[in-house]
Amino acid sequence: MKKINQKLAAYVVGIALVVSPFQAEAYSGFGNKQSSTKDEISTGVSLIREHYLTSGGTPRAVQVLDVAYRNPAVDLELYQLSPLGRVQTTPQQAIANTYDGHYVVGAVNASFYNLANGIPVNMLIKQNEIINYGILSNDDGPVNAPFAFGVNRNGALTIADYEPQMSFEINGQTIPLTSVNGQRENGQAVLFTGGHQAATTGASQYATEIVVTNTSKSAKNFAFGDRITGTVSEIRRLGEGANTPIPEDGFVISANGGALAQSLAGVAVGDSITVEAQINDTWKDAEFMMATGPTLVRNGQVSISMNESGSFATSRHPRSAVGISGDGTKLFLVTIDGRQSGYSQGATLRELAEYMRSLGAYQAINLDGGGSTTMVARLPYYEQAITVNRPSESSLRAVPNTLQVISSEPPKRVTEPMLVVDPFENLNNWTASSARAEASISLSGPYDPVRVGSKSLKLTYDYSKGESGIAAAYAKARTAIPLQGRPLELGMWASGDGAEHWLRATVIDGNGQRHTINFTEENQFNWTGWRYVRAQLPADAPQPFKVEQVYTAQGSAEKQGKGAVFFDQLEAIYQSSYQVERFKDVSSSFWARQSILALNDRNVISGYSDGSFRPGEAISREQTAIMIARALNLSAGNHRPAFNDVTSQSFYYDAIAAVDRAGIMSGKSASSFDPKATLTRAEMATILQRAYSITGQSSEPFPDVASTHWAYEAIDALKANGIAQGQPGGGFGPALPTTRAEFSVFLDRVSQ
Repeated sequence: MKKINQKLAAYVVGIALVVSPFQAEAYSGFGNKQSSTKDEISTGVSLIREHYLTSGGTPRAVQVLDVAYRNPAVDLELYQLSPLGRVQTTPQQAIANTYDGHYVVGAVNASFYNLANGIPVNMLIKQNEIINYGILSNDDGPVNAPFAFGVNRNGALTIADYEPQMSFEINGQTIPLTSVNGQRENGQAVLFTGGHQAATTGASQYATEIVVTNTSKSAKNFAFGDRITGTVSEIRRLGEGANTPIPEDGFVISANGGALAQSLAGVAVGDSITVEAQINDTWKDAEFMMATGPTLVRNGQVSISMNESGSFATSRHPRSAVGISGDGTKLFLVTIDGRQSGYSQGATLRELAEYMRSLGAYQAINLDGGGSTTMVARLPYYEQAITVNRPSESSLRAVPNTLQVISSEPPKRVTEPMLVVDPFENLNNWTASSARAEASISLSGPYDPVRVGSKSLKLTYDYSKGESGIAAAYAKARTAIPLQGRPLELGMWASGDGAEHWLRATVIDGNGQRHTINFTEENQFNWTGWRYVRAQLPADAPQPFKVEQVYTAQGSAEKQGKGAVFFDQLEAIYQSSYQVERFKDVSSSFWARQSILALNDRNVISGYSDGSFRPGEAISREQTAIMIARALNLSAGNHRPAFNDVTSQSFYYDAIAAVDRAGIMSGKSASSFDPKATLTRAEMATILQRAYSITGQSSEPFPDVASTHWAYEAIDALKANGIAQGQPGGGFGPALPTTRAEFSVFLDRVSQ
């Protein structure tokens, strides 16, 4: 991390370089701005995300890391993988370079490179050391001119040209060197050092190779400013095949072609030889420098250092770029997504340049783009940086290096017990998919259940439509949803349809590996109404997690029907003690809570579609029938009751038939069950006595229940067994309606 005085020096130098005032201006080249968000991801670093749409319907998605560079908590690094040729994705590099006190809070891909071998195309320098000498193209491509971005010796952000000079001297001759550990070209000489990715120079019939040992200093980390003298210890002449082993601390000069072979014909073992390298003053002792191109903005004006008539410039591609404000205090790292119809088309070079200028870039230069374009950022409360743009290929491209914004600030910790992941108030990021089934998703309708807010997600399934095997219906995120911090569990409200399902989810860990987590066991998503479910996240998997999908599954052919279930309020849980009130009107201190939850756990009783239980509401005879039938697992068999007020289409029909068949509940008359009528406390006692064969006599019967009362025996048996404890004042209240809470308590007690 640079020291504060270096940052201040950089600020002073930056001001001195500005020759005219320049301010950012509103940008309209991408059309109308559809949305814009700005998150401060650490002190001095903000992430801006914008979406644009032209009048012709061309969409653009832009991401900007806006960095207050002179902030002492902020630094910028070029992260280069070693050895040359090694590649990793941008998020992998960010994670690899994050450690205590040194946190990568943002990064973008950097150098152009050879996809075949992973080696950067252009020059890379760190503290004068030549990491890669690189080449300039001879065509009208993006790197045909010697321009670079970096941080100079004063700590100032810099975009400028570079002028390297490298040569060797022997027997009075000075011969230019064109590369370090690079590719041989005819008529050129290449320096091979111990930093080469291979142990030898490689085979060639056209190379004259001079091995130098006993050097004045190691050439392994050859740098600008070095002058190294050594002794020729071996010579392999033209036609001898080259492929010379490289001495660990010495070097090999590989001169290619007949003209150079003739110039070096007089060199002999024992001769003294010197190599040296210099670079223009702008880049001497620079913290780092990376050659790239073309330039986009120079001195506040659009200036593109390549022919703009070619397809590289005129086609709309994904783009990456870096820019500097006029006073050197602001750094802009920019990505523009592309090649994705309906989301973002990309930008031409001129569009990119104009956008950089609109941000306030006084100098700006292009970076590698296309499938390489990737930006990561450590969002608030996230442990590590995650991808925040949408790369154009199906998977993230591995690259050789990245520009990384470093902060000394550790990530903010999530202190809340829970954070909402998705409230399911819209389905913009959701779609349906299926396996051996048909599935669709929609927002809840006017009469559909909603637990939180105004909408829920409806997942409609038909398991009967697919091939044999495990059938599944998925609510799938179009873009996997990252979870902040280090959550322990996922939580969600799920409203079932009474059929048996396996309720599960898929999450993706920090390494891109998928994990299946279970909200229920197999066949245990079998309730009706709302219930809160939780799924453990894998404790040992690297973070951050992303939620990919939530789904139901059924492997048994006999249970593969069709229906619909609902999900609401997907949550990340950070404290295992976090509790959700299952029913919004049954608080943790409510007197009947334990019994209500116990029966709900057993799927004996459920709440209403709005998330309430309505404990004080009088229970109906049809509700009583279904609770008794579920509690005792009763079956109607072939019994068909003769009640004319209970149709076979009724939700409660099977339960009423089952309790009638068992002799537990009968009708108000031979032809009427009166399903909507409320249940009195005397009727409740009689039903429970019949259902559970309760017997016994109390020593002190309830004073308001005479021995001649038709339900006396049942009520007294409940008291004798400690099931009925009476009301305030000592009475039982046999004629009073039974509330849903009261029946839950009585049924729970008698079931134990």
